[in-house]
Amino acid sequence: MLQNRILTILIVALLALGSIGAGYAYVEHKNVLQVLLEPIILPPQQTFGKDHLLVLVVGLDYDYDAKDQETSKTSRSDIIKAINLDFLTRRVYMLSVPRDMDAILPNGEEAKINQAQSEGGIRESQAVIAKWLGIPGFDRYIVLRIDTMKDLIDAIGGVDVKVMNSDALEHQGANGPIDYDDTWGHLHVHLQPGLQHLSGEQAVGYARFRHDWCSDPCRIMRQDQVIKAIVGRLEYNKFNTLTHLNQLLGVMQRDVETNLSGGEEFSLAMAFSGLNPGSIQTAQIPYVDVKTTPRYGEVLVPDTAARGQLVRTMLLSTWRARTATR
Repeated sequence: MLQNRILTILIVALLALGSIGAGYAYVEHKNVLQVLLEPIILPPQQTFGKDHLLVLVVGLDYDYDAKDQETSKTSRSDIIKAINLDFLTRRVYMLSVPRDMDAILPNGEEAKINQAQSEGGIRESQAVIAKWLGIPGFDRYIVLRIDTMKDLIDAIGGVDVKVMNSDALEHQGANGPIDYDDTWGHLHVHLQPGLQHLSGEQAVGYARFRHDWCSDPCRIMRQDQVIKAIVGRLEYNKFNTLTHLNQLLGVMQRDVETNLSGGEEFSLAMAFSGLNPGSIQTAQIPYVDVKTTPRYGEVLVPDTAARGQLVRTMLLSTWRARTATR
C-alpha cells in the first residue's frame, strides 16, 4: 500500500540513517495517518514482544567496473552501526563499528570485520558482528545500497551541516577547509569550514572523508553529523518532507533492503514519529593498535574494555535492568 511505503521510508530514515521523519506532520505534531491509525496500530512493545529492538545497519561499499559504472558485487560493509531502539523512552542508541576492526570469520580466517558482508552477505554480517560485540544477536537488519544517503538527502532538499576538519572534531586545533580528490573512487571533496547547506553528493563526500591524521574515527563522527542533520531536516521542516514524498518512496524502493515487515514498519513509525536529534545518542568503538593479517592487510585491534562498556550501556543495560525487575 502507498501508506505503508510512505511510513516505511520514514522508518528507513530512523533505522538506516539514525533518523525518523516527523514526515508530513502538521496537525498538533501528528500526521494525518497518525490521527487515523493510532487507535488500531499496535505499539512496538506488543508488536515485537519486548521494550527495545536491536537493529544492524550496514551500508555497502562499491567499486567501478571497466565501463566506469558503480558496482556493488561482493560488496563489503562500508558503514556498520548497531542501533538500539528504546520503546519506553523513545530514544535511539547508535553504536558505530569501524569497518577495519579485527575479527574472525566463520571459516576461521582473521580479517577486517566488513569482510563478513562480502563473504556471506547480511546473514554472515549479523552473526560475525553480534559475536564480536558480545550480544545474543540482532532482531532486524537494514542494508543500504550504494547511493542511499545521497538519494535521501537530495530527496529532502539537502541538509545543513557544520563542516569540520579533524582538528576541530577532535578539539585539537583550528577548523579549516576539507580538500581531497580521488579520481578512481569518484570522491571529490572541496568544502569550506563552518555551517553550510550541502547537497546529497556534498554531504556523502564529507561523510566519506578520512584522508588525514584522524582517519576512520573522524569519518564516523562526520557520518553521525550528517545523520543528525537529516533528522533535524525531517523533524523541523515537515512541509519540505511532504513535498518530496515521491522521491522518498523512490529511495526506499531502489536503495534499501530490510527484513522489517509492513506491520512492524507501521508500529515503529507511529512510535518514533517526531524524533529529534537530541534523542539520538552516538558513540564508536575505539581501537588500541594496528596489526597485519595474512590475507587482508592491516586491521584495527579493538579496545576490548571500552567495547564491553559501550555495549553494556548503549545496547544492553537498560533492557537488562528492566527485565531484572519484572
